[in-house]
Amino acid sequence: MIQNLTKSVKYLKTVGPKRAEILGKLGIYTVYDLLTFFPRDYEDRRQYKKIAELKYGEVITISCKVEVSNLMSVGPKLKVFKSAVSDSTGVVYAVFYRKHSYKYDVFKKLKEDFRSGNRVILHGKVEKFRGVQELNVEEYELLTGNDADLIHTNRIVPLYPLTEGLTNRYLRTLIKSALPSYSRYFQEIVPEKYITGYNLISINDAVRQIHFPDSYESKEKARVKLVFDEFLLLQIAMEFSKRQLVEKNKGCSYQLKKHLLSPFRQNLGFDFTKSQKKVINEIFRDMQSRLPMNRLLLGDVGSGKTVVALSAILLAIENGYQTALMAPTEILAEQHYYTIKHFLKGLNVRTELLVGSTSAKNKKSIKQKLAEGEIDLIIGTHAIIEQKTEFKNLSLIVIDEQHRFGVIQRKILREKGFSPDVLVMTATPIPRTLALTLYGDLDVSVIEEMPPGRQPITTKYATERESYEFVKKEVSNGHQAYIVFPLVEESDKIELKAAVQESKRLSEKIFSDFAVGLLHGQLKGSEKEKIMIDFRNGKYDILITTTVIEIGIDVPNATVMVIEHSDRFGLATLHQLRGRIGRGKEHSVCFLLGELKTEEAKKRIEILVSTNDGFEIGREDLKMRGPGEFFGTQQHGLLDLKIGNLVTDGDIINKTKTCVQEIVNSDRFLSKPENHVLKSALQRQYGGRFGLPQIG
Repeated sequence: MIQNLTKSVKYLKTVGPKRAEILGKLGIYTVYDLLTFFPRDYEDRRQYKKIAELKYGEVITISCKVEVSNLMSVGPKLKVFKSAVSDSTGVVYAVFYRKHSYKYDVFKKLKEDFRSGNRVILHGKVEKFRGVQELNVEEYELLTGNDADLIHTNRIVPLYPLTEGLTNRYLRTLIKSALPSYSRYFQEIVPEKYITGYNLISINDAVRQIHFPDSYESKEKARVKLVFDEFLLLQIAMEFSKRQLVEKNKGCSYQLKKHLLSPFRQNLGFDFTKSQKKVINEIFRDMQSRLPMNRLLLGDVGSGKTVVALSAILLAIENGYQTALMAPTEILAEQHYYTIKHFLKGLNVRTELLVGSTSAKNKKSIKQKLAEGEIDLIIGTHAIIEQKTEFKNLSLIVIDEQHRFGVIQRKILREKGFSPDVLVMTATPIPRTLALTLYGDLDVSVIEEMPPGRQPITTKYATERESYEFVKKEVSNGHQAYIVFPLVEESDKIELKAAVQESKRLSEKIFSDFAVGLLHGQLKGSEKEKIMIDFRNGKYDILITTTVIEIGIDVPNATVMVIEHSDRFGLATLHQLRGRIGRGKEHSVCFLLGELKTEEAKKRIEILVSTNDGFEIGREDLKMRGPGEFFGTQQHGLLDLKIGNLVTDGDIINKTKTCVQEIVNSDRFLSKPENHVLKSALQRQYGGRFGLPQIG
């Protein structure tokens, strides 16, 4: 029966090849795509207003009779179709504005439908033209005797995401005509016991009611059912992916030899927090297991994730294995490289950096050393997973900023070793329950406390004058400051201050009495390293910089940060930048500068000013941007949710988790008859993306 839903939309009445191409821009290629293209919102058009009650600015629906109509030109490019309509309380002009370029049949249809005496339902906005009240019509329907046949009025009306060349009216009509013939072919993937247990409606009813609900209650029941199905498939795909990984023995084993770990801890100059120790123990326990580790490390900015990851890396290296650390950008990879070299100073750990800009000669040399086992730790970008990069005995992979890497990329990197241990970490804090959903194939560890002695950072939205005066005061008292700009060089297209030009102005005019340094991503790696070391050692009082300092900089003496054009940065980046200060025992202040022209920009600043809690900021960021933008487009198989919401559907997510555990524990390969449809749906939806084996 599923074959009926895979039929191309171009074969549906009124579509054809040209409209099918436009529908394709919305991801609608088949009948299934069309019927699972869910509304973004709804309008209640069941309540009619009387013409005498109309008020300027209202969006309303009226039921009325056509008195007289006329088509006229109001300019060289615009026509208006105007119809006087009446009810028992009065008369109003209904107007339709159309460009001259519209096909003649549009006006022909209006003339036919708005003949004198016809009854119509109109929906639109009440406006005034030359002091006369009129209704600018957005939607209308001709009354032919059966109100049940109405699509665009007299009901809760669905509103869809659109693209150029499509209207809500057309999409509604197309979906309404397809539902009776095709909604019955949707198959129930949820076993009967859960449909009854969770009081879910049938999939067929859900598909019909989500588009054209009888009531808001029935719409919500339809949504709950569809969200349940969607998360059930996602969770079970993750469960199978996880089981596939952990059921394969790894080709390495570890013992705590401590000839690298002990001196590393002694050289740190600080003790691990209780939370760090707990997480390290979880990681070491996984690594010493016969099964591969697949663990996600969550931690706020400054919580010490890097030294935790380094502990795992050193355990592998002191057992004679190679390790890899992968970051999503060259800048982040370079920062890790120089930060880790600082931490490993004095230890016999052979470390190299491999990124896209590495010279061809050096790439060849590094790859040869990797293949021969002469490198212990390789740090880099996706260049690490190129086919020509081979390892002698890779046993541990650390992936930073996991949300920017897709499931497929992780799979490729794993295949570089003999079922290696994998530790993924992120400084973009997300709620633990959400992490368990997004990364269901990973165990989750959370660093829940900050190192002792850290002072809360005060964050202020301020003027440049106020913030620069504070910088002078702090620097005069022996502290240091960062001033962050969004650009390296000035842009003709965007009026933003740039780091290079502002560095010259600030060092010569505003901070002429202080030592000012400049750091940005276009400098060579060795130059960046030198500037960071010089700033850490106190050579510079103030560092003018870009987001290159987002990670890896740890200068306890830096107590103030000024972020220019803060409205141009996302919440996560602002929180990361702010995390560069507050690392010592002195009170620190972060100033946010910029024009808050949009409500979203105002909201971001309000959140930053109100809290230092990265997990709270992560939650708010996710609400504002949605999961697709928040996690990027490369999270294959995770973010193409059609109706579920990772932020607000927590209760449903938890229910599906319970179902998945019960289903898989009782039927490991989904071979029981009641799970056959679920198994087929799983393979169709996620088989290729998760690399799932044939089940059963």
